[in-house]
Amino acid sequence: MTNVLPIRHVLCPMDLSPISMNALEWANAVARARSAELRMFHVVRLPGVHAGEGLDASERDSMMATLRNALNRIDPGNGQVGAAIRQGDPGGQILQFARHLPADVIVMGAAGAERSAHPIGSVTAVVVARSDCSVLIVPAGGPMNAKPAGLFRQIVCALDLAPSSVTVMRQALSLGWETHAHVTCVCVVTEPVPRTSDVERHILAAVPPEAHSWCDIAVLVKPGVPATEIVTIAEASAADLLVIGPPRRWRSTTEAVLAKSLCPVLVTHEARPVPYPPERDVETGTRRR
Repeated sequence: MTNVLPIRHVLCPMDLSPISMNALEWANAVARARSAELRMFHVVRLPGVHAGEGLDASERDSMMATLRNALNRIDPGNGQVGAAIRQGDPGGQILQFARHLPADVIVMGAAGAERSAHPIGSVTAVVVARSDCSVLIVPAGGPMNAKPAGLFRQIVCALDLAPSSVTVMRQALSLGWETHAHVTCVCVVTEPVPRTSDVERHILAAVPPEAHSWCDIAVLVKPGVPATEIVTIAEASAADLLVIGPPRRWRSTTEAVLAKSLCPVLVTHEARPVPYPPERDVETGTRRR
């Protein structure tokens, strides 16, 4: 039996702040749910220090022990875990290490609405914009409340009419398969459209027919400011995950959603699309290969 999502390596950048400790708890849950390896990662900023200089062996060993102790406080029984330390620019080092691993998902924390001036931070913004794999952003104060049968049961999927939205929907539906989740596809239009029903039909046409057997799918089209409406809908539906595409520019709907969302946000990337899960036999409930 294969995992629904091809997640083998979960990368969690750590600075040992309360925000990153909260992200580590989510990263551990994602890794546990898919029997994946969890890799904690810490970057030491050493301005002006050349590669290979700066940290001696004892300092590195001490930091490695600190990272492992952080996980032990959350889940001492997880045997599929590793830690790594690098020196340099945090954003660049995280991206480089993720590509080398290769990571299937990066889990990072963000201050979110608790710190309006810098809601996600410069390092997280760089990783979200340039990552090759999906990035799960966990806002501060977003407690881990996962159930053994799966992580996400109420999923809001933010779409627009661009072709790339198919990848966003695909990942949301794949996650919804695990828990037979309710997936709400939201499209906020900023310009007048002839009929919202036409937009709804356009979105539903992109949903594979078999997906209706494993998810409860709804489509909502409404006018307004995209980020504001998306976050409002997520809060009203008590979503435990919001799925959205990567930012197309630095000031984007994705960035605004990350700044305002009170629930975790999965930012998808087309470079590593998630395939649909195997079809489920409607009568027997078993998976078809």
